[in-house]
Amino acid sequence: MNTLDYFLKANLYGLLFVSCYWLFLRRHTFLSLNRAYLLVSALLTLVLPLVKLPTRTVDALPMPVGVIALPDYVVAAPVETGPDWVQIGLIAYGIIATLLVLRLLLRTTRLLRFIRRSPQQRTDDYVLVQPESTQVPTFSFFRYLVLNPEDRYTGAIIDHELVHIRQHHSTDVLSVALLRALFWACPALWLIDKMLRQVHEFLADKAIAHPADYAQFLVGYAFGAQPDTLVNGFFNPSLLKQRILMLHQQATTRWALGKYVLVIPLALSLLSMTTAREELAAIVNQVANEPIMVSGKVTDSADGKAIPGVSVFVKNKYYTATDVNGRYKLTAIPKEASMKFSFVGLETKVVDVKGRSMIDISLPVKSSTLSEDRVVAYEPTAGPTEAVQSGQDPVFTVVEQQPTFPGGMQALWQYLARNLRYPKEAREKRIQGRVFVRFVVASTGSIRDVSVLKGIGSGCDEEAVRVVSQMPAWKPGQQQGKAVSVLYNLPINFSLGKAEDKRTGLVTPQSDIPRSEGVAVVGHANNQASNLLADSVPNKSTTIQVRGNAFTEGDPLYIIDGVEKPKGAKFTKEGDIPGKNDINIRPNDIESITVLKDASAAVYGEKGKNGVILITTKKK
Repeated sequence: MNTLDYFLKANLYGLLFVSCYWLFLRRHTFLSLNRAYLLVSALLTLVLPLVKLPTRTVDALPMPVGVIALPDYVVAAPVETGPDWVQIGLIAYGIIATLLVLRLLLRTTRLLRFIRRSPQQRTDDYVLVQPESTQVPTFSFFRYLVLNPEDRYTGAIIDHELVHIRQHHSTDVLSVALLRALFWACPALWLIDKMLRQVHEFLADKAIAHPADYAQFLVGYAFGAQPDTLVNGFFNPSLLKQRILMLHQQATTRWALGKYVLVIPLALSLLSMTTAREELAAIVNQVANEPIMVSGKVTDSADGKAIPGVSVFVKNKYYTATDVNGRYKLTAIPKEASMKFSFVGLETKVVDVKGRSMIDISLPVKSSTLSEDRVVAYEPTAGPTEAVQSGQDPVFTVVEQQPTFPGGMQALWQYLARNLRYPKEAREKRIQGRVFVRFVVASTGSIRDVSVLKGIGSGCDEEAVRVVSQMPAWKPGQQQGKAVSVLYNLPINFSLGKAEDKRTGLVTPQSDIPRSEGVAVVGHANNQASNLLADSVPNKSTTIQVRGNAFTEGDPLYIIDGVEKPKGAKFTKEGDIPGKNDINIRPNDIESITVLKDASAAVYGEKGKNGVILITTKKK
């Protein structure tokens, strides 16, 4: 419960008690009961908002949970926020309450100082204080009776004030005044204080022996000085009419005592209503936020085919991945949650659940693709932290330190470029698409459990499995300082060109190039992998050319059979006369070509800053 709710409820209860008193009890002559009623009302006004009626709890049926996700650890930059108005309001409330309490203490101190400095006469029941000034009104404060020197009707006044002293009315006044200062945002306490002072005067007037003469005396005393509000003054003009009426009020019958009992069910009803409102709000929120089951299918927007291995996140926590048919199923998902679908090479999509139980998603290819037709090997991906028990040891989908291919990702691309081949059957049938390969990097670094999640056939599936299975040992991943097995998904995209005389891709090997064709090394900027391109050059001499934009900042370093060529060395073009340092090699004599860039070329120092092309010729 926040502060605002508390004071709203406190004022609601206070108004209930004040209304009941005003409607049913204020004309009763059961003055002592009225006094007790008002004092208890002040306490209940502040206590009842904190009370909650016991409710019966019904145990909910267990709900199946699909995946237990570990919480994410996020290190975020500090975010600038606006002022905390709730905190500011509480501080302002505390300052005002402190000032009111200090004001009350100051008034009490001044009153006691005045009494102690005035002449006093002690008796068994009270201490008579006789100030010298005639401007001081007659009043009582605890055991002190301050008497104005000019009061003519001294006996009646003393009898009146003695009732205040003997019944400890000053304790009531000071206690309610303290509550008013601390809970100043509850106006109902101010009304209770006013009614309580009225009851005090009625009780004191009741002790007078001759009501008629006393009423006449009150009228004549109407123009006297007014006392401090902390004391029980003999005369208060605002209460004159009520005091005279109460002096002549007939005694209330005992049947009217039932009205006091009537307040109890009213208070309990109000208590149950406020508590029920909270319970109802909690039930409404629970129903609104009741988790649901969500399922669907993820497809490729290009061809409409299902995509296996797509990671599905809810509130940035991993829940599951799509199966071989591209389908997923989640349980216990909040109705207003957001789902994120992520897959390497495809655009990531975020979808709001909005209470739906069926959500199908289509993921488009990322806009940054290679310009040439290709066989693309995307970077391997792993899912979130989760251990799956395998035959040998637990297999993780994310670890603190990921396993790495020897030489890094660039070396992995080079490995794929040297070993992957576009199957002849697939080329002839114009088969294109993605092959999704799953494999495990074991805790020893070896590759095992290679399988195809989804393939395209015509030899592409077998080729992808062959190359992945023959990968060299990786540096294993680590979890909590120990080497562990990690599960990876590797999508390989087989794509043919539009023209029949073009077969390209970063996996096209030298051995696939027909003997009647020239060889070109084609690159791409932005650190993308280089491609090998074979162009037909009928009836022409076979030469090697370099083209493309792989080396945009200068010429690469050429190394042929381990021998560096001088800076500026170039492949000869058709019709050119080779220079002393130019490279003139027939494609038939080439065993392999490897392109190194960035970190892979760092071992060659300054010479290799623009890239390195390694050419190995066949041994004669």
